[in-house]
Amino acid sequence: MSSYELMYVVKPELDEDGVQREIDRVNQLIQTNGGQVKKVTPWGKRRLAYAVKDLHEGHYVVAEFDLEGTRLGEIERVLKISDTVVRHLLVRQDEGKK
Repeated sequence: MSSYELMYVVKPELDEDGVQREIDRVNQLIQTNGGQVKKVTPWGKRRLAYAVKDLHEGHYVVAEFDLEGTRLGEIERVLKISDTVVRHLLVRQDEGKK
């Protein structure tokens, strides 16, 4: 398994409960695909660097997890078609960083 970091932006109109439900949904997606979530850090509502789909702010969340590299495609696919996740970035963490 490799370590990954996922940053995603959730729609700004969601309240705290809605954001938490989305965090739980993404965590469940990772676990369903055989991953193990190590840490989730909500950054709160922030202004976007540029407008995305006519939105100017969103709730930022960073998740660290372990997952087999062959399962990343399903994670990416689900995040791309999500109605509540506006943008996401998935990167592999350096092996020496642990």
